[in-house]
Amino acid sequence: MLPRLVLAVCLFSCTLTGWAQQLTGRVLAASSGRPVAFATVGIKGKALGSTADERGHFAFAVPATLSGTDSVVISCIGFRALRLTVGQLRAPETVWRLQPQAQTLGDVQVRHPKLKPAIIGRKAVGGLAYWSARDTSLNVASDERGREMLTVLPVRRSCYVDSFRFHVERNDFKLIRFRFTLYQITSGRPTRELLTDDIQFTLLSQQTGWVSLDLSAYNIRLRKGQTVAAGIQWLQSEKLDPKNAVLGGTAAFPSVGHRVLVRSKSEAQWRSYPFNMSMYLAVQEFK
Repeated sequence: MLPRLVLAVCLFSCTLTGWAQQLTGRVLAASSGRPVAFATVGIKGKALGSTADERGHFAFAVPATLSGTDSVVISCIGFRALRLTVGQLRAPETVWRLQPQAQTLGDVQVRHPKLKPAIIGRKAVGGLAYWSARDTSLNVASDERGREMLTVLPVRRSCYVDSFRFHVERNDFKLIRFRFTLYQITSGRPTRELLTDDIQFTLLSQQTGWVSLDLSAYNIRLRKGQTVAAGIQWLQSEKLDPKNAVLGGTAAFPSVGHRVLVRSKSEAQWRSYPFNMSMYLAVQEFK
């Protein structure tokens, strides 16, 4: 058999070599003053950033040479993104307040009785490729927080989403918290977040196999002809081994017409790979 190809050998790892500064702050909701738990913080166009913790605090390392005029985006689903500069974050720890995102109330959608179950994505397990999310960092300022991995899915029939599922073959973590993400795809790149609810879930200690997230309560509807990308954003983790931990699984390669999109932080550039991961949406399609 051919050896497995490795997707993202270094996608989920980094070092602090030559880095001399931490940017810190706290994210609160402007209306209530409560922490915005697991809000993302990223420097536009760069693989730099992190997420806030349960109390809204964040900290991440940056090179000493980073320009003070570079843009920083603090965001979370349900809130308007806040745009700052690196220079503003270099002040002593400051509180940043996010304004709620105004939601347009649409028509109440009632599921049509003539629906049938279907799968959008890859339900099979195995393949020549192996994706890995590797954390070898010893410092929360340089960990995997904020990183995203998506599978691109064409929608051939209008449908409602029942659940999101992906397969894990190796998990060396005591706990991992993820955010489910769903984007509109235009010209091969995510352009708009389709969710209005912040949907988070956790993997328990060394959990492997199919991971399933029930989405039926969110009334997510996809349109025929739409292309979306569904996946996960890494928010928080706790390693069993403080020096090294890996989360990984298999993928089909090469896969003509299928793509996996990855970015190392919330405002980094997306990278595209010709893989088909064991990741899918279970839906109810219109007949």
